[in-house]
Amino acid sequence: MAMAPELVTATAAVPLEAPGPSGAPDRPARTDFLTRRTIPLLGSAVFAVVAVNYALWWVPTVNHVDSWWVPGDFWINYFGASAFVHGHWATMYALHTRLNTLPGVFVLLSPAVLIAQALHLSLGAPYTAISTPTTWLALEPCALLAASVVLFSLDALARRLEVGVRRRAVLMAAEVVALWDLLAMQWHPEDALAVAFAVWGLLAAFDGRWRRSGWLFGLGIACQPLAVMALAGVVALAPRRSALGILVRAGVPGALLIAGPLIANPSGTLRGVFAEEGRLISVADHPTPWMHFAPHLGGGLVAAGPARMGAVIAAVVVGWTVCRRTRRPELVVWVVALCFALRTLFESVMVAYYIWPALALALVAAARASRVRFAVAGAASSFATAFALLGWQNAWAWWSVLVACLAAVLVAAWPAPRPRFQPTAGPLAGRSHLAPSGAP
Repeated sequence: MAMAPELVTATAAVPLEAPGPSGAPDRPARTDFLTRRTIPLLGSAVFAVVAVNYALWWVPTVNHVDSWWVPGDFWINYFGASAFVHGHWATMYALHTRLNTLPGVFVLLSPAVLIAQALHLSLGAPYTAISTPTTWLALEPCALLAASVVLFSLDALARRLEVGVRRRAVLMAAEVVALWDLLAMQWHPEDALAVAFAVWGLLAAFDGRWRRSGWLFGLGIACQPLAVMALAGVVALAPRRSALGILVRAGVPGALLIAGPLIANPSGTLRGVFAEEGRLISVADHPTPWMHFAPHLGGGLVAAGPARMGAVIAAVVVGWTVCRRTRRPELVVWVVALCFALRTLFESVMVAYYIWPALALALVAAARASRVRFAVAGAASSFATAFALLGWQNAWAWWSVLVACLAAVLVAAWPAPRPRFQPTAGPLAGRSHLAPSGAP
């Protein structure tokens, strides 16, 4: 008996599930989506629980003082976001704010700042004597969101490099430990977001999606200009006709966000973004041998911008030179980690969380190495994260140990050729731009 036309149409419109290896239908796409992201989801949950409990209970339990752990840099981000959302652009880069990044992260913080101010939540030291500022409760979820975003991006990069499930679980534990200084101790979600967008931009480049890659890098640079240190490698991978478009898209978001402060306070904005003072006024600020060559600005400040410009130039040269000649995705990831590590070599004044971007990318590269080398990389990374919190002020000792730890992680993460690796299907696979790991 013939089927009615409408039944034929309805039947044809229902997609059939493809049989799995055992002959049974595969799980729905939504279930597969969640399964592949279980590891970063658990990592984000663990980080959130530990970080929040540390902030609320560490000081009362250890020091027996009714106070929360609220990093001092938290207030820099809070007042910067407040000035941004209320249009007080002339004060964003005033000398007392110590703000030295692009205002992309303030877009994330703006809703929480408005909620905190609408509810008249309290501020803490050094602005008031309150030791339990409720404003922190409104903005801390933003830092936890940034943590989850970067952990998801790093896990996606590990999956792209065909890291196994068990190895990814160990990698996630190492990444959570490395993230501690950045967000739980120092509270700098802008660095986490910048690295997350840079990693996604790198993944888009692996697929040959150059426009998407440029916009993602633009979002990362708008949060923290350190993302530009990974941009040269992506431009080197791209066809020449796409290179200019990537650079333009990478610059647009930051230029739009900085336009208002630049018009309202050009000298202060240029000084904050490009001069980038390094401080020597607390135990969290560690002088390095480069401090003796940096211009001294008085009041315990040195100009860190010139040294960082040297790091950027070195990263551009290294990223362009290597990525123009390699077709191995894992080597590209390792080179990006090296470019981030170059920042620590040139810093005049370092803070503990400056080492995190290099550790985050190097650990992903190390996840493809042997068990011994992966264990060495994880141990050196965790030691560096803990050691960085020490208050040593000697210009050589603290900095030298961290540089040695970074070098150990990078050496352990060096990607040896593995012929079994194949690049993900995409525009680059057909053009042999990213070849198997065994290729030169």
